[in-house]
Amino acid sequence: MLKIRLLGRIELSSDADQLGGEIEDAVKALREVLEKAREKYGEDAAELVNYAPSGRAVKVEIESGKNLRAHDVLLRFKNILAQKIGPRKVGVRRIIVDELEVRIGEGHVGEEKAAELLRGVAEVSEESGELVLKFKGLTDRDLRNRVVDRAIKLVKSAEEAKPEGEKLASFGSVLWKGSEKPFKLSTDVAVEAEKRNWLKRYPGRGQWIYTPPMAALLRALAQLIVEKVAKPLGFSEWAFPRLVPMDVFRKLTTYLEHLPDGVFYVCVPPRDPSAFAEFKREYALRRVVRTDLLKQVLGDPEYVMEAIQCTAFYQYFSGEIVRLEDLPVKAYEIQGGWTWRNEAGGVEGLVRTNEFLRLEMVYLGSPEEVTEIRNKIVDLTLEIIDKDLDMEWRVVAGAPFYLSPQEASKRMIDISHKNKVPTLDIEVYLPYRGSREEAEWLEITAASYHRDFYVSNFKIKEAKGRDLWTGCTGHGITRWAAGFLARHGFDFDDWPKEVKRIIGELPEPPKTVT
Repeated sequence: MLKIRLLGRIELSSDADQLGGEIEDAVKALREVLEKAREKYGEDAAELVNYAPSGRAVKVEIESGKNLRAHDVLLRFKNILAQKIGPRKVGVRRIIVDELEVRIGEGHVGEEKAAELLRGVAEVSEESGELVLKFKGLTDRDLRNRVVDRAIKLVKSAEEAKPEGEKLASFGSVLWKGSEKPFKLSTDVAVEAEKRNWLKRYPGRGQWIYTPPMAALLRALAQLIVEKVAKPLGFSEWAFPRLVPMDVFRKLTTYLEHLPDGVFYVCVPPRDPSAFAEFKREYALRRVVRTDLLKQVLGDPEYVMEAIQCTAFYQYFSGEIVRLEDLPVKAYEIQGGWTWRNEAGGVEGLVRTNEFLRLEMVYLGSPEEVTEIRNKIVDLTLEIIDKDLDMEWRVVAGAPFYLSPQEASKRMIDISHKNKVPTLDIEVYLPYRGSREEAEWLEITAASYHRDFYVSNFKIKEAKGRDLWTGCTGHGITRWAAGFLARHGFDFDDWPKEVKRIIGELPEPPKTVT
């Protein structure tokens, strides 16, 4: 026996009280769907128990059994409602599930084991032999990612637990790996690079000045990826902006929900020299930069500094109609320069910085095309790492960029086939972090497909209504350099021939008397 009760709301862009007729039409259409399901499934089908317009939202209460589950009904109602209110120039913003309760009558693993399996995901209790799971604050994306269904599967008894072939695991699980390699450097690469004047710290947190030898290595690694991954797969070079207007940033909904503390915000100053008169006077008199006076002059943040690099690609297609026959579109980008993130947990040498260099690959196509492109990128990237750079590597089931480590730790994914893993992370080993078995390995490349997340958020349409997906792969060039130098050291003669071919002659760092 499986029973589900859901209390949630569909948030709108306008007041729901003005949409009474359209909401009634949406409810009628949904109930027709549910009635057909009841004819097929009987008591296991779902029921819309209650609904009510409330401000800029429609509140709902839905109950179901194991077939056509309550959360799937909510997603369907969202789509129906969007169609009904669309002509009124009103949109559906998002879904919030305030509370979802699941009751499993038999065939479960028990309260203690379930609480361990679902730690941080759901509250677990047992009442009269029933296992009770309570989820709170679930989002549209949680529902589409099947968080509830996976949790249910996870806490059922072994004989019922999962469909044939499914293999659930946590983010970070190792999928496959290369052979062990010796390392020239057992200390932090950044420390040694700074001693040799290949790097110099910039006064800002997590920033470096890269001198000629390090810049040459970064350029060589990026060129190697372009030559052996991007161009063979038919990618064309684009150039993206790095200031993201707030109206575009709003479309990155999961970033706003999970990592608003992970970006830098930009305030635009007024084009009025007199507004800065007091600030300039204080500096002229005291040679002090009065940031408190700046706060009085600057307005609200109007931009964020680019944190994922591929935003402009989605914005390019935003509101556009494309044909599958004209796809896929495949872009790679590095000319825009730095990427910025407000790193959590402190900065660390070259491997965790607020300002870093990435080569981004982003693509739009059918679900099959996007998945195939992502997989081919991973295969060719591993060839470079393994054969051309002779580095030690592994591939893990990576968490999407927008999930904090805390959020990722709550979720499980199916790793039975690489096509089912949304993000494949390529990691390399750094000896100074500890043993291979216990150390945190360094992610240098993350290859993801996003399903229709960005397609939906940026309103990208296909001419005949066919499914569109996007994918992206970010190669962290500064991290590649850290892994490379740990493996091969700083002696140019010891470097692999492909890197030496591109660089030719390694330039010397600048010399100072001090």
